Amino acid sequence: MKRENYALSKQTGTNEVAAPKPSLAFGDAVALIVGIVIGAGIFESPALVAANAGSNVAVLLLWLTGGAVSFIGALCYAELATTYPHVGGNYHYLKRAFGQKVAFLFAWARMIVIQTGSIALLAFVFGDYISQILPLGAFSSALYAAIAIAVLTALNIFGLQQGKWTQNLLTIAKVLGLLLVVIIGLSFATPSNPSTPPTTPTSEGTWGLAMVFVLLS
Repeated sequence: MKRENYALSKQTGTNEVAAPKPSLAFGDAVALIVGIVIGAGIFESPALVAANAGSNVAVLLLWLTGGAVSFIGALCYAELATTYPHVGGNYHYLKRAFGQKVAFLFAWARMIVIQTGSIALLAFVFGDYISQILPLGAFSSALYAAIAIAVLTALNIFGLQQGKWTQNLLTIAKVLGLLLVVIIGLSFATPSNPSTPPTTPTSEGTWGLAMVFVLLS
């Protein structure tokens, strides 16, 4: 890239560095954001949320609350991104607000703990589901998780275009899968027995644990 920019500056007779050419279209950016926001954990966490909520009303309230909190967070990031546009993202915002040390600590934690933990979690969700179709033995989930991480890493190493098309296809698959679950649930769900009184959460801690799974999704 530097050699190309230098050659361009020599041809034009200037020392200005050419701006990088955008490689992602608007639809690709939308697919990337949707794919990040809608994690594969959404196919696992609803059962855990329902188990800790205690009633149908509580489940809906928890998901609505989580959606409201996430929406507020999205508005905050939109404000930061338009006010301080920078490729550094969270690192840049923390550096401006709290200094280099806090920003470095966040970047280290994100690379070593946060991002890697999220990748492992989603890979094991994939491994659990695919093992129901084609088991590979006692460590089937772990094997599938390792294979998924290796394949997706290789695709991103090969180039941006390969990673882009893979991300687009996976995002479409997740959205269609969620819509299919909703349609089937609304069409074929067994109605609850009105004679059975709804249970209530045993403590505030169960609500808090349920909210953790909501926000994780």
